[in-house]
Amino acid sequence: MIVLPRAPLTGEYALSATPELAIDAPSRLVAGRVRIAKGRRSPELGMRTSALHEVGHVLSGRLRIETADRSYEVAAGDSLVMCPAERHSTTALEDSEIFFVLLDPQRASQ
Repeated sequence: MIVLPRAPLTGEYALSATPELAIDAPSRLVAGRVRIAKGRRSPELGMRTSALHEVGHVLSGRLRIETADRSYEVAAGDSLVMCPAERHSTTALEDSEIFFVLLDPQRASQ
């Protein structure tokens, strides 16, 4: 997982981006928003994959995202990149909303 923390962008032109990632051309894309109430964990037990690649941006709130390797705390303004098919769980530390993009959701279990 890559976390791109919120940081002020100043000046006439400023860019904040993840390192370049090599991916296969996606055949499907799903985008949307999800709201997670404080204390709620998704999935309730274990970990899951949502897609071959997943990109998220925390719109509001604060969350803990756990992977097999470590735990991340993210908050409004942070962006995330999970790949390839990285197993994870998400727990809302506050009422939270995330905008997400799933690339090849049907390939998550492959």
